[in-house]
Amino acid sequence: MKDKSSSEEFCEILGVTPRNRVLECFIEGREMDFSSGSIAETTELNRATTYRVIEQLEKEEFILPTRKVSGAQLYKINKVKREVRVLITIFDMILDKIEEEYNQKTSIKQRKELIQTI
Repeated sequence: MKDKSSSEEFCEILGVTPRNRVLECFIEGREMDFSSGSIAETTELNRATTYRVIEQLEKEEFILPTRKVSGAQLYKINKVKREVRVLITIFDMILDKIEEEYNQKTSIKQRKELIQTI
């Protein structure tokens, strides 16, 4: 079982749907491009669902085709689209929240260790 991650938090806020899982994957790797197959593997969705979601996201211009590699079409998140920028901001805020919670836990642990050494 995976630890609680930005993906779980992202979908908890926006809803756990295949569309949101695919969007999260593209947002998380926003500087890279992905094939439908790699998105299916990463999101653990079946390929048919992944292809349908990607087709819809491409029509809505949330993702853009970038290049073809060995016959596979690659896609990248469309950071120019306003709605995508809002989703990226939400995702980054979630990461900041997770980092803050982690740092608080680490700080408490370090204080406990310091006290034990005294």
